[in-house]
Amino acid sequence: MKILLVQLPTSHFGAKELVYPLGLSRLSSLVPDKYFKHVLDMNLYVDPWEKLHGVVKDVMPDIAILSFRNIDPLAGHQTSYISSLKTPVKMIRSMVPEVKIIVGGPAFTLFAKRLLEEIPEIDYGISGEGEVVFQKMLKASFELEKIPGLIWKNKGDIIQNRSWEKTDIDSLSMIDAESFRPSDYLEKNQYVAVMGIEGKRGCDLRCSYCTYPYLGGRRLRLRNPVKIADEVEYLKKEYGVRLFHFTDSVVNRPADHFRAVCQEILGRKLDIGWTGFFRETDLTSELLNLAVSSGLVAVYFSGDALTDDGLKVLNKQMTKKDIINAARITAKSGILTMCHFLINLPGETLDHFHEASRTIDEILEIHAPAGNLGAVIFNNIRLYPNAPITNRLIKSGILSPDTDLLFPVYYNPEKNSHFLHRLEAKCHEAGVFSRLGLGMK
Repeated sequence: MKILLVQLPTSHFGAKELVYPLGLSRLSSLVPDKYFKHVLDMNLYVDPWEKLHGVVKDVMPDIAILSFRNIDPLAGHQTSYISSLKTPVKMIRSMVPEVKIIVGGPAFTLFAKRLLEEIPEIDYGISGEGEVVFQKMLKASFELEKIPGLIWKNKGDIIQNRSWEKTDIDSLSMIDAESFRPSDYLEKNQYVAVMGIEGKRGCDLRCSYCTYPYLGGRRLRLRNPVKIADEVEYLKKEYGVRLFHFTDSVVNRPADHFRAVCQEILGRKLDIGWTGFFRETDLTSELLNLAVSSGLVAVYFSGDALTDDGLKVLNKQMTKKDIINAARITAKSGILTMCHFLINLPGETLDHFHEASRTIDEILEIHAPAGNLGAVIFNNIRLYPNAPITNRLIKSGILSPDTDLLFPVYYNPEKNSHFLHRLEAKCHEAGVFSRLGLGMK
């Protein structure tokens, strides 16, 4: 039995920033030795299509497993990554007609049934976390209807089995570093960490636009801090990985677990750097100082609204005051800080824009003395199926229930669509002036 595992393109074609295929690498480590296995990360090649064609021609796989991570690039781009899935599937099917094609990954999970309709050449889909489903599928004989999380076809009908089983996060397999070599990824990026590290799965927050609770569950599953540090230490010692990004939806919640992770890394004197997304309401100077001591090199915030009304619309369960307080804490420490905000939210008016502009002014003023504000990223809301804000827009008649959300759909009413660009211009000016030592008037 010959198995081909393929990481599909995860960003703009030709983008220089790479992400180590953590999920597929873990699945690769679960393939029994009795199978012939070949892996391919298309992101490593200038012409990924020529490379895929050559690999399929050489391997002629019986099973092709494709990991589909991103549905589109966000950042307001009207660009779809469907071609990153459709083209490889059709290529593999045309070259090896009898191959069984299996697709999984976060982007696939969000649109599983819809993607099987769009791309009928797919035989099976893995919805949710793949570790449990994947191992059951590799058994010599399995009953399709009994594998939770499997999407499959029966006489033309698409059948989606009951909810997937959650993985025991403390039993995660080690990555297959022999097949997906970390050395192929290191020193390639200019801005982001190549290697992900999992501290937890799931999210117990209820942000109205977010898909994390659907993908990972609404309960936090915390990984043992010792196991986290073990993996970090192993990757540094064996493969020279020195910079990591925590893939957690929020890295600093709950505080006691976050503290234990930092202390475990610090206690081992690992001398590594790491980044992660932080929740403003759970940040304290004490915890931030501990994190910096353990190797934190950059804080990412996703406050997502600049007004109290906007925070309520997004169900962020925090206030503008919390965002400003977090800015003060990070500015005091001098840690590199990146902020993400969503603009032109449902119900926002010109008055809200002026309030948002004042909030940005305050954030810029707080960070100016330290010069530690790396970037402020603005976006509009990407609408996903079954997200509370999507359902609310459908119920109010603003969004048609027939809208095909598989392709990029953003909430961005034209009347106020210029708000985002005005705020971008404000932050760009502040960044340039700060770098050149010019005072703002």
